[in-house]
Amino acid sequence: MFTSSKRLLAVALFTVLLILAVNLAWWLFYDRTAQLLDQQLSRRLSAVAATTSLALTPEMVDGLTLGDLDAYLHATNLLSQAQEADSLSELFILDDNYTYLATTSAGPDTVYFLSELNGPYIDSLIYGLTARAIVTPSYRTGRIILKSAFVPIHDEIGTVIAVLGVEANVDYFDTLTDLKRNLYYSSGISVLGGLLFGFLFILVQRRLNLAQQRLFMNETHAYLGRMVAVVAHEIKNPLMIIRASAERLAKKQKTAESEFIIEEVDRLNQIVSGYLDFAKGGSGDSMLGNEQPSIIDLHELCANISRHFQDQYPQETITWLDPRDKNDATKPINVACHPRSLRQVILNLLINGADACQAASRPIQVGLSATDNGDGTVAVIVTDRGDGMNKKELARAFDPFYTTKQTGSGLGLYLSRKIVAQIGGRMDIKSRPGHGAEVVIRLKKMVRE
Repeated sequence: MFTSSKRLLAVALFTVLLILAVNLAWWLFYDRTAQLLDQQLSRRLSAVAATTSLALTPEMVDGLTLGDLDAYLHATNLLSQAQEADSLSELFILDDNYTYLATTSAGPDTVYFLSELNGPYIDSLIYGLTARAIVTPSYRTGRIILKSAFVPIHDEIGTVIAVLGVEANVDYFDTLTDLKRNLYYSSGISVLGGLLFGFLFILVQRRLNLAQQRLFMNETHAYLGRMVAVVAHEIKNPLMIIRASAERLAKKQKTAESEFIIEEVDRLNQIVSGYLDFAKGGSGDSMLGNEQPSIIDLHELCANISRHFQDQYPQETITWLDPRDKNDATKPINVACHPRSLRQVILNLLINGADACQAASRPIQVGLSATDNGDGTVAVIVTDRGDGMNKKELARAFDPFYTTKQTGSGLGLYLSRKIVAQIGGRMDIKSRPGHGAEVVIRLKKMVRE
């Protein structure tokens, strides 16, 4: 299945190839048209030259050579008739010295003025190198383009005694020029059309991508709901047993440990109930369970989480990084939130940071601090010195079921962000490969009177 970038590349390549193919077809058509017109004119000149040469008898040519006026008038009359019938520029008869024996042109020249250009064709006929009509390529003389055809004139024994020349103005070049101009316009329009098509495709592709993302998220939520429902159901029963056992212990001998167990079991039960309600499509507060919001000091919350987090790794040495902004920890930073849910999110982020350090074969180096942004918001900042994330991983960090861990579920950051959003905050990640990660949770500040 193609990714979006591959689809865009495929369509771009297809568009370019389509434009090239269309323009190539047009220019091939132009070239073929020019060749057909040239071939048609060549056949016409060759036919006119061959037909006219049949009417020029050897006696008439001999008379032209001797300066016979009647022969000259008769020959020029034949040439003029052929000229008018086929709209030709000039017809003429030349001897072996390129001298005009007869011509339809009224010019003063007595020697063929294009002898240097067309002399090789005339010589090949005079010296018997070829017996067929020769048609020259198109050539320019002054502002016009001409094309000539030459045929030999023979005496009774087959000797070439003169050459008949037929000359025509290549007037179809104006048509070809107009056609070429139109092709330039068409090529420009096709390029603009291709760009417009690409732009429209990008717009449609973006809409399709959004639709696919929504469909994927809906399917993900459905799978997530079924999974959470099963896991939550399996967890709630052992939790009730643990709580009942802790209550019996508390009745026999009330200790801080038994109370702590009951408190933590209730917290876990609320969390599981929240996930279960979320899986069933519950309200916006479903991730928070039945927990009620209260005003807390973030400095105090971070200190308690740090102590508890240290207990999670009794065999490891944890190095705490200095906070990015060193606030006065004695000055409270009060917010109204759901402390148990926020505590769970922060603790999960610290565990992710520790896992990242261990995955990079580095000592555990994490940071946790709270800061007042001075704009009515506060931030909890969790940092680590793991391998960090590249742009692709960063873009998908909050996607459900996306993980770079071999044993990860891909739900931690996704659910944490949902919890923070339901608390009324926002979670962002900054990271670069090899430089660890920084997670910032922004909340609204509440000043305690």
